[in-house]
Amino acid sequence: MPIYAHTILSFISCLGFGVLFNVQKRTLLLAAVNGAIGWTILLVLDIPQVSYIFANLLSAIVVGLLAELFAVIQKTPATSFIVVGIIPLVPGFRVYRSMLFFVRGDLDKGLAEGVHSCFMAVAIAVGIILSTSVVRMIRRPIKNYIRKKI
Repeated sequence: MPIYAHTILSFISCLGFGVLFNVQKRTLLLAAVNGAIGWTILLVLDIPQVSYIFANLLSAIVVGLLAELFAVIQKTPATSFIVVGIIPLVPGFRVYRSMLFFVRGDLDKGLAEGVHSCFMAVAIAVGIILSTSVVRMIRRPIKNYIRKKI
């Protein structure tokens, strides 16, 4: 499937999750755009030279930075943008396969898949934390500088 189709479908799915999570109407489209961009970056980095965990980390960093940017633009908390934005990155299928391997009695494959999905989840969390921390470190000195000028 072409990448633009993936982008459009991830936008639609993020839009649906935004409606499910009762995201405000004025922030819903930007939150869905954030998720679509994150998924597109993850797909673009799906090459043999790049680890899937690193691709998740980079996608989460971009989602976090865009969420902070959209939050400033919309003057709302970044949480709704982050929650909807990371939905496509969540390793749900890998967790399902891990449980399936455990149920079938294939413990080695189940454990390997479970550890891989845990690493992916940690990469997503670290990416969001890094991007939020960087934005807050930059924002505080800028606000202080503006207050001194006024």
